[in-house]
Amino acid sequence: MAEGRDLIVAAALIDTLVFRDGRAEENIPGGAGLYALAGAALFSDEPVLATGTGEDFVDSFGPWLARNDLSTDGLRLADPNTPRNLLRYLDERTRTETPVFGDAHFRRIEPQPADIERVLPGARAAYIFRNTEAAFWDGVIRLREQHDFVLLWEIGLDACAPAERPRIEALLAQVDAISLNLEEAASIFSTASEAYVLRRLQEWPIERVFLRAGRRGSYLVGGGTVKFVPSLEVEAVDVTGAGNAYSGAALVGLAQGRSAIEAAAMGTVAASIAIGQLGLPEPGDRAVRAGAQAQFEALVQRLTKEALA
Repeated sequence: MAEGRDLIVAAALIDTLVFRDGRAEENIPGGAGLYALAGAALFSDEPVLATGTGEDFVDSFGPWLARNDLSTDGLRLADPNTPRNLLRYLDERTRTETPVFGDAHFRRIEPQPADIERVLPGARAAYIFRNTEAAFWDGVIRLREQHDFVLLWEIGLDACAPAERPRIEALLAQVDAISLNLEEAASIFSTASEAYVLRRLQEWPIERVFLRAGRRGSYLVGGGTVKFVPSLEVEAVDVTGAGNAYSGAALVGLAQGRSAIEAAAMGTVAASIAIGQLGLPEPGDRAVRAGAQAQFEALVQRLTKEALA
């Protein structure tokens, strides 16, 4: 596909992390938007975050953007304060999230179709982290009718319920790929069986389902097949945002015209880098970016050999 912007449509937050052992870390830039942006930036030349934010972003996550040469073109100043979240980890993959400034503040900040529209000219792809909110998706569908861009949807946890399944499946016709984790999929299908989840996902009317399975790796489901991409060995320092980084990188792979399995490999590399330190990785660092490319090429070679064996 032609060169162009890769849009990341999700909120940027400042997190307080409370781990299971009681250890706490404060003032950590994060949120789905920043982690997906970090994952995309490992492989994309022009990733752009499209969201509302606080006027204080220059002091919160602004230094990270500047340090990694990432654009502020897609930011809408919607409030004096950048959203803050309290994340409490119950285990490695389960956590609670509490918006410090409340739900109304977050709703003012979260991305809207108009945020996408402002930076859409010249874009080739968009990652969207969202639930099934009709007003939002109506706007996105209108934009897709006017512009041709690859769209990857990472579904929000609040939409992962059996009652939401008809709406989820209807929206699949509007996207090119969907990303979710195993627990979210299990909740949608109201089951504890991984095998059952995989069977049901094969019935979805979409050819690219990225099903993330934590430290084991991820499944690529679609076209009547299931392929597994193993994770890379890395010491997990902070698992926050690993799935978002995976999805942001996978979007870039699809935008570049790569195969779905290559896109999954890019996501796997981004997730491994994301969990290797506390907080956001530094995709603007030449060594980090070069290392990501090398890991990606090695993983693709490994997967190719395994497929031929």
